[in-house]
Amino acid sequence: MTTNRKVVLAARPEGLPTLDCFGTEEEQLGEPAEGQALVEVQHISIDAWISTTLGARDGHHGSVPIGGTLPALGVGRVIRSAAPELAAGDEVFGPMGSQSHLLAPAAMFQKLDVSQIPARSHLGVLGLTTGMTAYVGMITVGGLRDTDTVVVSAAAGATGSVASEIGRIGGAKVIGIAGGPDKVRYLEDELGIAAGIDYKNEDIGARLNELAPDGVNLFFDNVGGTILDTVLDRIAPQARVVICGAISQYGHMNDIAGPKLYLRLAERNATMRGFTVDYWSDAHAQAREDLSRWLKEDKFHIREHVVEGIERFPEALLMLFSGHIGKLMVAP
Repeated sequence: MTTNRKVVLAARPEGLPTLDCFGTEEEQLGEPAEGQALVEVQHISIDAWISTTLGARDGHHGSVPIGGTLPALGVGRVIRSAAPELAAGDEVFGPMGSQSHLLAPAAMFQKLDVSQIPARSHLGVLGLTTGMTAYVGMITVGGLRDTDTVVVSAAAGATGSVASEIGRIGGAKVIGIAGGPDKVRYLEDELGIAAGIDYKNEDIGARLNELAPDGVNLFFDNVGGTILDTVLDRIAPQARVVICGAISQYGHMNDIAGPKLYLRLAERNATMRGFTVDYWSDAHAQAREDLSRWLKEDKFHIREHVVEGIERFPEALLMLFSGHIGKLMVAP
């Protein structure tokens, strides 16, 4: 028997989640049945979408029942397998959940080639919710051009970091919005983008007037709320606004504040389009090829922040709202 430690939802949050909304439980896992594999989880991806599953309302990513294991993507190593496509020692990606071990059908897992790229990169630069999302939003949906002035909100987070670097790699002028001087230094000194704006200590509108006097051509938005309106007021003619997320709204999903200045889209013949990466499966192969090549060429400099211990999964999830830099993961 294998002991699995998992994080479960103990109570539904009112607004943003708190630590007392979660609990930790143990269970015993048996041997794999035919077609199954037992996996030891190595790294779990901490993503904003997880927080949208905590309410009673069944949203795009579903709703976790009270006592249910929190959903999460992750990578791990096969301990034992009763499926021909997987063997002990194989490293895999899949919907691991917030737990230390998983016994599940082998078909749920994607076998990884880790000869040149470590497994955890499949949660970061090559991750579906991180690098793949950034690529699809910036290039497939946003139509990135080397002449663009690009703005990325929540630019120091995981998806925002990769989106900012894709803009830089593509030759665009990239302006990142983030909170605090440490994050601005990260954007400018480590990611190498043109400029960072500290929304906590600077006037975003005034800084955009200075940094993008001819307007913003492409806006990759992870925040929503007032930041979305501030940038909408400064879009260039024929601009593209890409809605990836709205972390400013996740604490009140039943009362989301939409943009007040959406008429700027009509006035400037611009477009605004929301997306989720799974709708763009036809673009995944090209995205994976380009991201892998740039990763091997050492063009990405995103930080990795690994929190040790499955019991700290809730703490890591709350870091999304209190501020962190780069790709956040938990190592059970």
